[in-house]
Amino acid sequence: MAPNIQAHPIVDATAIEWGEHPRVAGIYVKKLLTADENPLANVNLVKVPEGGVVGHHIHVDQVETVYVLKGQCVLTIGENETPFRAGQIVALLAGVEHELRNVGPEPVELITFFTPPID
Repeated sequence: MAPNIQAHPIVDATAIEWGEHPRVAGIYVKKLLTADENPLANVNLVKVPEGGVVGHHIHVDQVETVYVLKGQCVLTIGENETPFRAGQIVALLAGVEHELRNVGPEPVELITFFTPPID
C-alpha cells in the first residue's frame, strides 16, 4: 500500500521565500513544517546575517534543537559562550536562556526544531 503523500507533504525549502522573523528584527526565516503538518514539532530554516544577533531569550515550554548548516557563530547558554559552527547541533531545554551571534564573514543558516511546536 502506497503512503498518502497528501498527508505527508514533501517540502521544498528552495521554493519558500525568506520572510522576516516574527519576533527578531533583521533575522530571516522559512517555515518548513508547522503544527498543521507536524503536531509534535515545527521546523524552520533561519538566516542570521553578518553581525546579526538573536538576542537573549527563553522558550518556556519548548525544547529548541538547532543545527548549523552554514557559518560561524557564538552560542550563549546562560552565561557561558561557546563557538558554534556548521555541522554542530544543540538541544536547548525549555527555560534555558540563550543567544546566538553571527561572528563570521557570511550569513549563518540554521535549521531549528521546536518541540512541542511554538506559535
